[in-house]
Amino acid sequence: MQINCVIWLCLVLFSAVSSAMPNDVKPDECSSPQDCIAKVYQVLDTSRSSGQSPLNEELAIIVKLLTFGENAMPYIVDLLADDDKLIARIGAVALRKAKSIDQKYLPQMIKALEADVSWLAPALATIGTPKAAEATVKKYLIASSSPHNQESYALKLFGENAFPAILKAAKCEFGCDARTYYLLGYVLGRMEEDREQAANLLIKLLDDKTLPESVWLGVLEMISFLDKPGLVIEDKLLKIKETTPRLADAVNQALIGIKSKHSGKIYADIFNINFDRSKLVNVAYLGLSGYEAGETIIRGLGSSDSETQVLSARTLGFIGYTPAANRLIELLNDHSNVKLNWVAADALGRMKSKLAEPALKIIAEVHWYPPVKEAAKKAIQRINDDEHYKAGLHKNNFVFDFYNYGNFDLQVCEKIALEPIVESKDKKLYRHTSAEKLKSLAYSSFIISYGANNEAEQKATDPNATIVVNKDNIVEHRKQIKQVPKVALRGDGGWLAGSNRGEWGGELVYIADKTSVTKILDRNVEDIYEFGTGYIATTGLAHLGQNNGIIYQLLHKEDGPWQTTEWIVLPGAPRSSWFVETGELLINTHNGGSILLSQDGSMRMASCK
Repeated sequence: MQINCVIWLCLVLFSAVSSAMPNDVKPDECSSPQDCIAKVYQVLDTSRSSGQSPLNEELAIIVKLLTFGENAMPYIVDLLADDDKLIARIGAVALRKAKSIDQKYLPQMIKALEADVSWLAPALATIGTPKAAEATVKKYLIASSSPHNQESYALKLFGENAFPAILKAAKCEFGCDARTYYLLGYVLGRMEEDREQAANLLIKLLDDKTLPESVWLGVLEMISFLDKPGLVIEDKLLKIKETTPRLADAVNQALIGIKSKHSGKIYADIFNINFDRSKLVNVAYLGLSGYEAGETIIRGLGSSDSETQVLSARTLGFIGYTPAANRLIELLNDHSNVKLNWVAADALGRMKSKLAEPALKIIAEVHWYPPVKEAAKKAIQRINDDEHYKAGLHKNNFVFDFYNYGNFDLQVCEKIALEPIVESKDKKLYRHTSAEKLKSLAYSSFIISYGANNEAEQKATDPNATIVVNKDNIVEHRKQIKQVPKVALRGDGGWLAGSNRGEWGGELVYIADKTSVTKILDRNVEDIYEFGTGYIATTGLAHLGQNNGIIYQLLHKEDGPWQTTEWIVLPGAPRSSWFVETGELLINTHNGGSILLSQDGSMRMASCK
């Protein structure tokens, strides 16, 4: 399975759905099933939605109802048909908590499931019959909230008992649409110990010549979710690739998904055609199985784009591509990118490169940035022991760990010993000193945001639910605005003006005295300076999982357009900056500490006062 996820989106998506309810609630004092049912109507909290779990007073009645055993079941099941979805939910939660449920109640439960009664689906797994599994699969495939919902969790509970229904769905016996195979693959990928059996069943479908090719392609997509348990069918997949070349691309994705030893070569071929840095996280996820991709990924270390350099170095470490060691050693001393220094040290430690040990020892002693020193020390330790790097954020979510290379957790100085240098108000405009002048420089821009194209449908299902945005439903929204700059610097017959709208974007523009406006850069701008013989802009954003800061050099040739070049990658997004008496630029960064930048590009930590 490929990890097709932009980091900011990955951070807000969540897997729902086995939402925990308290297990230590004491039973209510109601004396009979009838008495308990009557009391439900008295304690029901009508301010909550049916998608939310019951409060403790309601749960106490549910716990008591279940103590009556089978005598209470008819009453509980009858609740499912109530027109009030909150009452129906009480019945669903009770069934979900029941240790066993007689099959005779299945028709009523299926009817309630089709009527969108919340919390019910896992109860069908308690029955566990093929009919119960089939009803759950059908509902899962049409629910707009899939795959992050109760039906998905229920199918995980069914385990292998759901396989007959899933295979029927794979053959489109319940109908197929654009999401079908993604949804089926997703739920199989969550089945842990049953994935090997699933692989053996799915590969048999690829031998069925009566099925259309669209089904074969869908089944291969499902196989890509099985991870290493799918390796039991690796040889059969390779044979299909050889005998049926038109399926080669789909087979390649399946091989990648099961972390085949051929995955690295497949990605090497892909990157030779198009070096797409968004796919690097997928290669890194393969671990040593992605080794052969290193021969092309190493080219990313020479990219002019700093993020491509960092992600390439990060990936080479995860796949253990030792031929990159010499190049990574060189990057330990790249003064323009402190994040790359850190990632290079980390990568050398992951690949346990003995060759790098002397260089790492020097970095551990003399590098100007403390977190890089620590990364070098840790790398030396890993090179010389049997330990490996452990996931730092979430052991079950590789994306979080892969992108966690800039969380340095350094605080900025409240004060430093160096005195600030105040810029001329005629040349530098800030909102707190020159609000009216900045208003005269206002220009047209756009606020860009993202949402789900089925948001209304999701709200109709549950008005209080968190709207799920993913690669299949994401849509861009643009709103035109009149933007007043945050900062402006006079120079070259006009004003360089910058804006910062946080998560909603920002830009650097040039406003000529002739009133023409030219966009120079699509970045959130913290400040603009005349620095040395030219101009620079400090830019960046710290939001959700992002914390990126870059200083751009700005060049204006006579009668030509402005040109921008990445100059310095900061350890974090800039929070504030100003000149100090030494001629250096003090930059306070998010989680990266306070640093001092010289005109030659060298940096050092500011000494806090």
